[in-house]
Order: sequence, then structure tokens, then C-alpha cells
Amino acid sequence: MLQSAPRSPQQKSKLTKGLLIVFTLTLISSFGMALLSNLTGGYSTVLNNEDIALIQLDPPKTGDPVAVMHTTMGDMTYTLYPEQCPETVANFCKLAEAGYYNDTYVFHVEPQIFFSGGGKNPEGTLSESEAASAQERIPQELSPKLWPLRGALCALETKTEGGFWKTLTKTRDHFTGSRFLVVDTVEMTEEMKNGLHVEDNEALNRVGEALIEKGGIPNYAQQLTVFGQLQDGFEVLDAITDAKVTGEGESKKPAEEIRITSIEITKAP
Repeated sequence: MLQSAPRSPQQKSKLTKGLLIVFTLTLISSFGMALLSNLTGGYSTVLNNEDIALIQLDPPKTGDPVAVMHTTMGDMTYTLYPEQCPETVANFCKLAEAGYYNDTYVFHVEPQIFFSGGGKNPEGTLSESEAASAQERIPQELSPKLWPLRGALCALETKTEGGFWKTLTKTRDHFTGSRFLVVDTVEMTEEMKNGLHVEDNEALNRVGEALIEKGGIPNYAQQLTVFGQLQDGFEVLDAITDAKVTGEGESKKPAEEIRITSIEITKAP
């Protein structure tokens, strides 16, 4: 079962000024559907309530794929979800087994909220040819069974494509690739807790309750591909997101290098 986070979300520091977290959950009763809309993001996702689940709270089963991420701060073990995100997991495992992640960088840290890693350089940037490669053009895979709980392993977006109409209707094509983001948590204020409660919608309320209890980043819900969940090594996650940073905004990175030395793909015993 997913470990309780060693750091309580209520002990987190206040969010950086200007960081706005908005998470809107609206029940469309006439269609029996749930609309999850991130007001700060670029698109919305419509989910059937019957499909909503929280499989990250279940203990891994024997034979489930597992990724052990070795870093200069310690090791983290993740359960992977190939049934929900087949292309994302296959790409991640292929790169890991080929040694792609050996000696890569944690290239962005939002203190106590998340870190991004898997970059070949300290800035985490991709060249034009790299961004066009097959490994960076994995279609985004969103699952109603996977949520941005504390410890969620997410695929970072490489690019979006689509003309005027797709932009207007928020249906652009989104692609992910080699780089990833690991969720820590935002501060769960009373205002946010209230926003995570959806009247007369048990399925979404369970998601909201899990985010409040375990921590996470609510406004990433159905916005990022979640393809893994941290099982062991929460103290390493804390150490990375607590690291001193340099730079501002999206350029924040560890003041002292943090490396991913390798990622080992194995199976749960």
C-alpha cells in the first residue's frame, strides 16, 4: 500500500507568491459525467464517474513492473502502470534499460512541490532533433484511475500540436517524452480542501479525500500523464524538493547538482 508521506502537507511552507492553484470539479448530472477543468491549464477532460478509481493506493501485485531510481540523494522505488499508460511506460522502460537515464540531471525543483528530472543537461532542454525523435513523441495518456498524489511519477510534455480550431476548443494534441516530474505536494489550505469536495459525487470526493490525506498537486489532475507511483523513498523525494535552489520561475534548479545515476526496471516480488 502507498506509504503515508513522512512530511505532513500541513507542515509545508506557504506557496510562492503568484503560484495559483485552481482545481474545479463539476458534475454534469444529465450525462452522468464528470468534467475536470483546470482553469490555469490549456484543456479539459471529461470522465465517466464509473471509470474513476485510485489504484495508486493499492499495494503492487507480484510481477507488476517496478522502476528503481538511483540518485545522488538516495533511491526511490516506483510502481509502473502499463495497463493505463502503455506507450508511456514502454518508452520509459526502453530508455531506462538502454542506459539513457544514466548520469542525467534533476533540472528543475519547485521547492517542496515537485522536481523534474531525466535531462541530459542541467537545464533539461532538448535540441530540435531530440524533440522530433520518436522517444519524445509519445501521445499523452490520461487515466481516470491515476491522479497527481504525492509521489506520482508523471511524463513531462514535449510539445503540443494543432491548428486554430483545436486551440480554440482546447483539443490540441499533446506529446510527452523522456523527461519526467515527481509530485510532492502543495499546502492543502481550507479553501483548497473545500474546492476538492464535489457535492453528490462520491467518485470525485474519494479523489479529493486522497489528495487531502496523502498530499499532491490537485491542479495537475488529468493534465499530466501519471504513469507511476512512489512506494519507497519518500525521504529522498523530500531531500530533493527541500534542496537549495538557484534561479527564478521555471529556471529554478538545484544549487548543487543532483543526478539520476541510473534507473533499474524490475518486477514486484
